[in-house]
Amino acid sequence: MMSMVGLLVLVLVAIDRAREPSSWYWLTGPPRPAPSSPNAADTPGPTSEPVTPELLDAVTVPGEDLAEITDDSVGLRGEESGPYHRILARARDLPQAHLEAVAGDVAFSVLQKQPEHFRGQVVTVSGDLRRLMSFPVRENDEGITELYEALVFTADSGTTPYRIRLTTPPTGLPTGESIDPPTPVRVVGYFFKRDQYIVQQDLRVHAAPLLLAQRIDRRATGAAGATSLPPTAADRLRWAVTLLGLVVAGIAVTLLWTWRARRGDLRFAAEGLKRSTAAPDGAIEALEGIETVDPDEFFRQMGESEDVNQQ
Repeated sequence: MMSMVGLLVLVLVAIDRAREPSSWYWLTGPPRPAPSSPNAADTPGPTSEPVTPELLDAVTVPGEDLAEITDDSVGLRGEESGPYHRILARARDLPQAHLEAVAGDVAFSVLQKQPEHFRGQVVTVSGDLRRLMSFPVRENDEGITELYEALVFTADSGTTPYRIRLTTPPTGLPTGESIDPPTPVRVVGYFFKRDQYIVQQDLRVHAAPLLLAQRIDRRATGAAGATSLPPTAADRLRWAVTLLGLVVAGIAVTLLWTWRARRGDLRFAAEGLKRSTAAPDGAIEALEGIETVDPDEFFRQMGESEDVNQQ
């Protein structure tokens, strides 16, 4: 009886857990918003500053700098060092309002699939800051003496962050290798390339958009773009082990209940047969004193009687 109650409780708990959509994110991943239009970066966002030819000329990266940039290399190639520092210097020296005037929104997947189309364009990234640390500075001719790197996760970037290099020391933001809880931020910067980097946990090469920006700003928590990270491989493994454990526990309880029920049936059958074939109490004692006849002697006497009658 107790095993049946335990099995029922286990089933009810599993049903209650399974009806929550988040219980299946380890398998399907969390729902993601619809990506922005691929041409979103071509349309400047709303701004009070008019986009004049002079402003566009100041913001635009020369084509010869963009020609030296190649996607999918781990770190900077030698030919990219000059364009890298010149674009950083441009982001540092331009008024933030100029960058805001021409910045557009581009979906993460679009940047990943078409990096050459958006290279050198100013884009806006709104998401969750999960790392902010000082970054090594290479020797350069642009007077850049300090850099910072931010990892920002957005609603459509999944477990892959935007890697953003900043020329201005961040103010009013937490710093460190792991920021928890994450801080909602907004960044406007130049898309440089689809960069590759090695993750220490699994020593695998990952690709992520690399942006070069002047600064990073805290964003109001109610603004769009805030998101939580989808489950990692460890989360999926933990949920898979939990689900497997529930299944094994359910099977074990079912087998235990079946074994006990079968054992009870066998015991009942054996005891019932014994009761049905056993003599009632006192029956054996009641037979004492009753005269019995030997069957062989009885038939012998009958045979002799028949012989006498025939004579």
